[in-house]
Amino acid sequence: MLETLMSNWTSALSPFSRQGLPTLPLLLLLVYAVTSSLLGASIRHLENQSRDSVELTYAASTLGKDQASLMRDAQAMIGAPSQLRMQALLINLEEYEAALDAVRLRTDRDSALQAPLDELEAALPAIRSVMLQAARMDADRADAAIQAQVMELTRLDEAMQGQLAQLDTRLTSTPGYAEPLANQLRRLSWVVHLLAILLVGGLIFGAIRSSRPQDLSARIAD
Repeated sequence: MLETLMSNWTSALSPFSRQGLPTLPLLLLLVYAVTSSLLGASIRHLENQSRDSVELTYAASTLGKDQASLMRDAQAMIGAPSQLRMQALLINLEEYEAALDAVRLRTDRDSALQAPLDELEAALPAIRSVMLQAARMDADRADAAIQAQVMELTRLDEAMQGQLAQLDTRLTSTPGYAEPLANQLRRLSWVVHLLAILLVGGLIFGAIRSSRPQDLSARIAD
């Protein structure tokens, strides 16, 4: 792509070269073509990074909401088990797992966010175990068994809340440099374009001025 762009510029400038224009302006135009291409690629890359950061923040927020909904329905299931509450709990569990996958999908493998995500995923088997225990709708469930389930669920909730808080802290502590840097590159690109326009205008003006004496000599000769 870059070679094609440079070739197009060279062919476009060939009439000026035949007029005996200096090599430096032509070289500057070639530098402009390369610089403009690099700036455009950098801006697009930074825009993608900024968009990914926003999507990651939104996915983490959704994960926190799904975790709160999951724990709320799990507590209701333990307090008064029913088929309807079990179905709602299973739906919330699926949504929580999907939200967890969405955050992990937008996170680099070597990112500092991987540790809390691993802990949140490791809590899933324990949550399923509590769900299965609560699903036993024996009329004579012992209070001690119910209390044990409540305590286990509370422990899981506190641990998961801690990991979610750690996830949010690491997200907010990461500097959002992509968008500000992209704005700076946009301003730089505007300056480069302006300089290129002025340079092309100067080349055209110089070509016109250099052709006038030749036209005048030709008329005198005629």
